[in-house]
Amino acid sequence: MIISGDINKFFKNFFSSANSQAFLLAGETYDLENLLIRHILRGHAENSLDLRKYENDFLKIEDAREIHRVANQKSLSGPKIFLVKSGYIAEDAQSTLLKTIEEPYSDTYFILSGVPEFSLSAPLLSRLTIFNRTNAAPEAGSKLVFSKDSIPQTRDDAEKLFREIEIWADNKIRSGNNAKLSAEFLEELMASKKRFYEKTYSLKMIFEHLFMAKCYFEA
Repeated sequence: MIISGDINKFFKNFFSSANSQAFLLAGETYDLENLLIRHILRGHAENSLDLRKYENDFLKIEDAREIHRVANQKSLSGPKIFLVKSGYIAEDAQSTLLKTIEEPYSDTYFILSGVPEFSLSAPLLSRLTIFNRTNAAPEAGSKLVFSKDSIPQTRDDAEKLFREIEIWADNKIRSGNNAKLSAEFLEELMASKKRFYEKTYSLKMIFEHLFMAKCYFEA
């Protein structure tokens, strides 16, 4: 669902007729998390909220198991919310999350914020209500400045470039590029993020390899 205009009005209309308990926030997620939580809390006092945040670089199977264990305990006060803000979610962690959100307790909610949509498995995506907030034109993000000479030198610059590449790739795919090449490039992109977060390769090696994959994707 594309969110534009009055976000509070959008959420008010959505929750008046929907009973979703698992969400993926995409696009511009600034302040979107707090607004969504506020609408989930409707009718409850803020001090009754049980909010658990997972903001590591990537969500591991241990984290997903903890979410599963806690989510399967009844809330004694009010809504229980799990907020996941990770650039990468391991495959086995995704499988555990899927099991967790398939039959959740009432007043138990799951929010994945800023996690690339194409990095999630089809079964997990099918269980999520996707909110994509954008104020930009559809063409925005279609251009990408990425070359062998623009290899990032710091962690912050690397994370920024990853995000730019993700937006660029998403726009390319939505515009109807070759599906086989798209899948191969996305696979390489997520593998590169995994290497980055696990610190198994240098930034130079990661982004030089990803640059070559991009060139092949555009060929």
